[in-house]
Amino acid sequence: MTETQSRTVQKTGEAPGWVTELYACFDRMDQEAMLAHFSDDARIRFGNSEPTVGPEEIRVRFAATADTIRRTAHTFTQVWESNGWAMLLADVEYTCHNEKVMSLPAATVLHRRADGLIDDMQVFVDVTPLFAP
Repeated sequence: MTETQSRTVQKTGEAPGWVTELYACFDRMDQEAMLAHFSDDARIRFGNSEPTVGPEEIRVRFAATADTIRRTAHTFTQVWESNGWAMLLADVEYTCHNEKVMSLPAATVLHRRADGLIDDMQVFVDVTPLFAP
């Protein structure tokens, strides 16, 4: 194992500041503040859906999500960081516009460039229960 690889850190329930700031934007449903964390060529992919690339596509995706979900609350259970990458495990509480509230597990992989902007995000969560009658 190289020294670089050995600097991988696992934190239980404690996310680094940049992750906390990003997810505070998601939880407030603050689209513009969230977008400020991403590069102009950022790629976001949810599960097996097609990737969303760039701020305009991200805005459209975020707006579609906001049509169903009124707010979220992320609680990180495990966080790993290494060389610009972060792997997050979280319990996410979703509150829908119809007042349905549900907590679902999620996993996210983020890549952060040297300038601090995120250029890649992949989210793994099954939101099917949110749409069940």
